[in-house]
Amino acid sequence: MAINFESIILDNLREGIILLDKKLNFLFINQEAEGILGKSQNFLQKKDNINIIDKKVVKLIKEVKKNLETKFVSEIRITDSLGSNKLNSIYLRPIFNYKTKEPSLVYILVKITNLEGTSFLNKQTKFEDEEKLMSQLFYGLAHEIKNPLAGIKGAAQIVKKNKSSFETIKECSEIIEKEAVRLENLVNTFKYLQPHSEQSSTIVELSKVIDEVIKLCSQEHRNKKTKVFTNYENESAKVLCDESLIRIIFLNIIQNSYDSIKSSGEIKITIKRAKDFKLNKKNFVQVEIQDSGKGISKAGLVKIFQPFYTTKKDGQGIGLFLSQKIANKFGGFIEVRSILKSGTKFTIYLPGN
Repeated sequence: MAINFESIILDNLREGIILLDKKLNFLFINQEAEGILGKSQNFLQKKDNINIIDKKVVKLIKEVKKNLETKFVSEIRITDSLGSNKLNSIYLRPIFNYKTKEPSLVYILVKITNLEGTSFLNKQTKFEDEEKLMSQLFYGLAHEIKNPLAGIKGAAQIVKKNKSSFETIKECSEIIEKEAVRLENLVNTFKYLQPHSEQSSTIVELSKVIDEVIKLCSQEHRNKKTKVFTNYENESAKVLCDESLIRIIFLNIIQNSYDSIKSSGEIKITIKRAKDFKLNKKNFVQVEIQDSGKGISKAGLVKIFQPFYTTKKDGQGIGLFLSQKIANKFGGFIEVRSILKSGTKFTIYLPGN
């Protein structure tokens, strides 16, 4: 007895496989596809009507037939005959006959993957990662709060003494004020980590924000001989975001570039369209900030976006962690490359408007 190995393989795949002819008649449906659609192959072939399956799937099939292009949807909810609505991904591909003068459509192949289990595992893993990160953040924050609190307490105890001079009181007041600001900055970390409101987002012209940050940082580091070069390939590059939060990203990274330069050096800032990169059909604006500073070690690069990691004497280790999280809020991300004693380049990707 001849064994149909192809049928055995197709019926035991974890993906649903459907093959349609150019008139959208059902030619083949494997067992997994029957389960996803809630309809048997015999039933579908007997009815011979594409519209009896989920409308969203039908729409995608008709689009592929019309445009003759492969289509992939990473998440789509498909309703079966019992009304059950489950999360799937779907891949549709037109198959052509190339023996004719002009390639002609012969079949449409549809592959559906059930994501219910995968989605749960992904959510669970994401939750565990976030829980680990927040635990690390809370632990670091608790540790960091101790230092300014100790300073405030010590200064207050000195002032409390009756014999404290005016100069001593003034010095202690300055310590209290400085440490209070430090505490406020630490607490604000949580405010910036909150999900942003769409209402607070506006169209922001990146070149203007960066120019303002450069002026601010250059004033603070005017004792250094640092040259700043800007190359805005698209000066009108704009993103939909919260300007105050985006400013934090550029302020942190450009400030770090200045800090990494000992006495003299240069910083190059470029804005351009990321031509070879798209995510969810969105074009990205790419901002490169490159310095000739001391660079970052390989071990440091691994930890650079972790909360409370810093190599600076008076650093809190919040800036780059916060910058990455803000970029993520607006659908972007930050990459970094560095060579010790040769400099560092940060690349910020933000969805263009």
